[in-house]
Amino acid sequence: MRVGVLCGGRSSEREVSLKSGAQIVSAVKALGHDVIQLDPCSIDLSMLNLYKLDKVFIALHGGLGESGHIQALLDILQIPYVGSGVLASAISLNKLKTKEVWSANGLLTAPWVLVRKSTSQSDILKVCGEITFPVVIKPLNQGCSIGVAKADNEEQLWQALLAAFEYDDEVLVEQFIVGREYTCAVLNDEALPIVQICSDTFFDWSAKFGTQSATYHCPSDLSEQEEKSMQQVVKAAYKALGCRGWGRVDVLLTENNDVYLIEMNTIPGMTERSVYPMAAAQAGLTYEALIAKLLDKAQFDTI
Repeated sequence: MRVGVLCGGRSSEREVSLKSGAQIVSAVKALGHDVIQLDPCSIDLSMLNLYKLDKVFIALHGGLGESGHIQALLDILQIPYVGSGVLASAISLNKLKTKEVWSANGLLTAPWVLVRKSTSQSDILKVCGEITFPVVIKPLNQGCSIGVAKADNEEQLWQALLAAFEYDDEVLVEQFIVGREYTCAVLNDEALPIVQICSDTFFDWSAKFGTQSATYHCPSDLSEQEEKSMQQVVKAAYKALGCRGWGRVDVLLTENNDVYLIEMNTIPGMTERSVYPMAAAQAGLTYEALIAKLLDKAQFDTI
């Protein structure tokens, strides 16, 4: 079949997306399919039908790729695509809506307040006074920990907010939860082996992609029962958002064995360093076999 791999785009995650796309293109070729790499910065997406694609693999991280816009276009064009549909994509990219859905379903997530760029400094302090330091500052619609920072005091809070407002007009300020960090990939509604994330510093963009000080461990340090329990929470989080095909949920495990949900990723990274293919490998899947399974379940929603 003829597969289009969408990658690149204009989001702040463009470079990571291009790396994911290149890996996926190579895998699709290895599977014996005709493949074309498509960058929204270089083509008119409204003309996508001209490429006569049988299926599309969306590897656009953040922005256009995870917001539901690309999914809506492919639904209209009736081209099957890998991953979640319009609604699940849009909700999952928005950290506030994600947390509201999880909380409404009885799932644990860190207490938070919403801060807007247009809000006065005095009102921001009043709102942030509802939670105590340390806190974590997150732009509402960014991935890859872009614009994310930890603040231990008011001065650091202001610095982090100013940096976060460069990416988004709305920012979450969350209570910092002490715990071990993990991430769990979901493939066709089944949880893959959990990956433990270890970092000597706060797990921000630099730890992931800059200094790359973070390390990833699969299998993790969890017992078999702990892993199963965490996977159940992750599947519940995935289902609550209406996701399908694949995704990855980041979590924290406290000393009391409470699992706090951090974030839902509907289009996980697929680079050489990414944790999704690492988890798949632990489950016995090669990169090419993983791509084949994802393409097999590609679909579009009838409008």
